[in-house]
Amino acid sequence: MGFTVREMLQTEIFGSAKLLGGTDGLENEIMGVTIIEAPDIVKFINGGEVLLTGFYAFQSCSAEEFHVYIDELSKKKVSALAVKRGRDVAYIEEKIRILLSYAKEHAVPVLEVPFEVSFREILKLIMERLFNEEVRRLKYFKTTHDNFTALSLSFGSTENGIQKILDVFEKLVGNPAALFNQNMDCLAPAERGVYKLVISEQAEEYHPQFYSNYHYLKQRVVLSGEKKRYCEQYIVRFRVMYNRKMYLAVTASKNPFSDLDDIAIENVLTALRQEMFRQNSIEELEEKFQNDIMNNVLSGKLHSRQEIEREIKLLGIPIDANYRVLVLKLWNENTGEFEKLNEKLQYVSILRDAVMKEFCDVRVRNDVDKVTLIQQIKAGQKQEEYRRELRATVERIQKRILRRKKGLTVRVGVGKEVEGVLGIADSFKEAGDSLEFIGILGEQSEEHTSLIIFFADMGIFKLLCEMDNADELSEYIPESLQKLFRYKKQQKNDLILTLNTYLDRNQNLTKTAQELFIHYKTAAYRMDRIIEITGIDFDNPSEVLAVRIGLIVYKMAENMKK
Repeated sequence: MGFTVREMLQTEIFGSAKLLGGTDGLENEIMGVTIIEAPDIVKFINGGEVLLTGFYAFQSCSAEEFHVYIDELSKKKVSALAVKRGRDVAYIEEKIRILLSYAKEHAVPVLEVPFEVSFREILKLIMERLFNEEVRRLKYFKTTHDNFTALSLSFGSTENGIQKILDVFEKLVGNPAALFNQNMDCLAPAERGVYKLVISEQAEEYHPQFYSNYHYLKQRVVLSGEKKRYCEQYIVRFRVMYNRKMYLAVTASKNPFSDLDDIAIENVLTALRQEMFRQNSIEELEEKFQNDIMNNVLSGKLHSRQEIEREIKLLGIPIDANYRVLVLKLWNENTGEFEKLNEKLQYVSILRDAVMKEFCDVRVRNDVDKVTLIQQIKAGQKQEEYRRELRATVERIQKRILRRKKGLTVRVGVGKEVEGVLGIADSFKEAGDSLEFIGILGEQSEEHTSLIIFFADMGIFKLLCEMDNADELSEYIPESLQKLFRYKKQQKNDLILTLNTYLDRNQNLTKTAQELFIHYKTAAYRMDRIIEITGIDFDNPSEVLAVRIGLIVYKMAENMKK
């Protein structure tokens, strides 16, 4: 808090002044001072001033006009009024009554100073004090700026400076502070430990006493402990690389928040952004270097033992351990694949963040729309236990994704477990193949509705993955089904969808109609047309199985043509 009305009254020049009313406003901060020589001066008041006036300035005002003037004055939120009675003024008692009523209602102290006290001396006193306050703030700004600049320049290439910056900042403000990312994950708590951030709907905008490029909020929070205690929390939202939102939270649980804390925040944000840029540059170099090595490992381009040992040492994984490769991808339930490049990059970044939070000790590579993991398998871990753990981890990733954007589904393809680094390339190919099958097999049977698919569970379709020619794949489609695919009329797509659904629902027409939101008779008519076109015998289990496989192979061939 700066220079207040109470502090002004304690100065020598106000020693003989009387406080007529408005005692609730003694802590009002003084932002300026103005002498009123005519009522029209109210138009030029900014707010926060001490107004100096003699009642003679209102000699020509009637009581009603004076009341209108005071109403206008109340909109300006001045700090205090210092008045002199002086010469006889018409309706003086009525005007004083109006003034005191205004002082009580708006918590604006009204002071009566002796006639012999010079307004010029009061003006000089306040201006000098305000000037000193500005100098104090400027000096504090320079001190904090220099401290954070020196601190930033002292970091080594491998140091995490964010925590050190926050620790220094916490000492400056004397309150707990913490940094949060756009997912509200705590990146760095300061020494006193603030780990959670929830922005209430009741949070209000807070404006520091100077222009700022950052968005400030203020809210009341409850501190947990033996006794619940309320305090103010100040939150600053800012952006860093790639326009990612970050939040700095300061909880005023130890000391009241002051104007100097605003200055400290502005400087710490500059230091934090610089440090994040430095760290991001280092991470990008390391990630590019690691991606190059991972590309060689995943593609099987490592040949000699010496080359393998060198690359794996740089990657930081043992050469003879057991591994699996996982490929993860986001799917939009409303639109399917992301077509725009910026969307792909945005959502793969969200996916990577969630993966890094939930998987421990993995090596990660980003593609345009996928995230690939090389995961070391625990020695002696059973298949069932691994599957259970993986499903739980993917569920947690899914929840993180949904907190960011509804309608996104995580899909995971899992390769086989391999011994040693040389087998990673095989596991990678299987993970990619199985990921492609989620959209195909997952629609065919309720047994495959999981977001995770293991290549080992794909049965005969593992053989079909080896083919890379659509015409060659088409040979596995039964002749009866090919007749339906060659059907030229407009209803072909409706008939294929109905056939898929009919087989998924165990050849139950009622459930098929319900699933497709069509009338039972419509479903029956479509099945009659399918039988008429194809001649499929649905009472023959072998033929039905061939048709099921044919439908999947058809989708594979169509995907291959895209």
